[in-house]
Amino acid sequence: MRRRYFILFIFILACKKDLDITEFSSDFESYKPELRIEALILPGDSTAIVRIDKSFLITDSGLYDCRDNDFGEISLDSCNTIEGIWHGQEGIDTIADCGNWNPFLHDIGSDGEMSIDENGDGKYEGSEDIAPDDDGTENNGSPDCGEPNVDNYAEILPGIHYSLCDVSINKISDNQMDTCNFHFEENAGQFLNYMYTGDNYSPIFDNLESVTYGGYRPDKYCHDGFWSDYDAQYELNCDCSGSGFGIIESKEPILLSKPVVFFNVQDSLSIIECSDHSCLKNTSSLLNGTKYDSLYFGRYSTNFINYASISPNVTFQTIQYMYDKQNDEFKYLDGHGHPAVGTEMFHIVNAVCVMRWKIISDYYDGVGNGKWDEGELFADKNYNNTWDSTEYFIDLGDDSLDVDTYYYDIFTFSESYRNYYYYYQLHLDDPERTNLRDQNGDTVMGAFGSLSSEKIFFRIIDCQKYNKSSQSICEDSDITHDVCKWHDNIILPEYGYQDSLCLPSDY
Repeated sequence: MRRRYFILFIFILACKKDLDITEFSSDFESYKPELRIEALILPGDSTAIVRIDKSFLITDSGLYDCRDNDFGEISLDSCNTIEGIWHGQEGIDTIADCGNWNPFLHDIGSDGEMSIDENGDGKYEGSEDIAPDDDGTENNGSPDCGEPNVDNYAEILPGIHYSLCDVSINKISDNQMDTCNFHFEENAGQFLNYMYTGDNYSPIFDNLESVTYGGYRPDKYCHDGFWSDYDAQYELNCDCSGSGFGIIESKEPILLSKPVVFFNVQDSLSIIECSDHSCLKNTSSLLNGTKYDSLYFGRYSTNFINYASISPNVTFQTIQYMYDKQNDEFKYLDGHGHPAVGTEMFHIVNAVCVMRWKIISDYYDGVGNGKWDEGELFADKNYNNTWDSTEYFIDLGDDSLDVDTYYYDIFTFSESYRNYYYYYQLHLDDPERTNLRDQNGDTVMGAFGSLSSEKIFFRIIDCQKYNKSSQSICEDSDITHDVCKWHDNIILPEYGYQDSLCLPSDY
């Protein structure tokens, strides 16, 4: 009997078939949309945001229409004015879809993968080969489902957002309740997204797009101090009964999480003696009033950012931003969400959670050179395997030292939002994950909580650029901010070099 089971198991594993999800659409004919509510108080920004979205089926053809229509159906001239890509036929159509699907880059078929034929024999039999789509959608000259920039964020989000609820948040302090009402905005927030350009691993600034989304924001009558009372309790209320979704509230009031405190390594012995958040702030030599002094690190040196919180706040979200000088704005570089107990630089001493975050002390290549270089992707419209000046190409980094200034934004979680963020193995409406309930006491997808943030800026100093200068310039604190030192008699035998150099202090 065991042998039969074993053979059956092998048979099941050996039989693989891609199934079309539309084959199961009849199983969900009676499905009714639900709401997902993500409500966040952001004390660091003195505001809050509530995003309410409707659930939908992945087979919803009204939402996923397989068209690239970010900017709607407009004329060719109008589409060109906004630098979109028009999908009509000249001489036939007067208006057509306008979006950002580029036929020279995104026409890779409904499977979302560009075909690969390593030896060019047309058989696609190599281990790394990918055959063209069976449905003929690859290189057919028109947008198709599954291709980049077809049914993207800009097209889908407006159809998901739900704007028909009356939203408010109560603050309860000293037995007094104050209420802030919210209103819906089409452009309530934004996030940075890597555009599909063929190189998403180290994108230049031009390949980062800002995506806006809708949500509920506080009325102008809600004062800034409303959102940073760490001793108060907060409650969420969403009245969606007018559209059939009922009244949704937070299960119980929440407390705001307190932000981290950055400190210098010489503050460590005093920091670990603290028992409350005020002590951490008063002990840090980096805190100058309400702002932290900027940090400076020598290029290629090993450095850390030190921060602390009071237990049980031991879970953090760390996001790094880089400064785009050309556009005078910071752009998302990298994000790290982690429970601190999973980090080797983590310590709890008394009630203090102490973290050390390692810094990559180098510049970032944020811009291209504006011209095609060997190896960069281009649209070979005339099929001559050579880039021509009229052909579209993807500009990559040019090894220039574009970014030397960054900042880290470190978030702490309220207990309710920590559960929602980290219990990702659970369903969105699991009672352990969501603290939202409807008028019947049933769970609702989402969460109400707080993300308290604190940021610190830092800049990378290239000490070696002062090698031809004097020792006084290398070690001038106004120039190199005490991260460079003049080293005498540096010997590099592999290069036959022996001289004095300006290098990071910890060289």
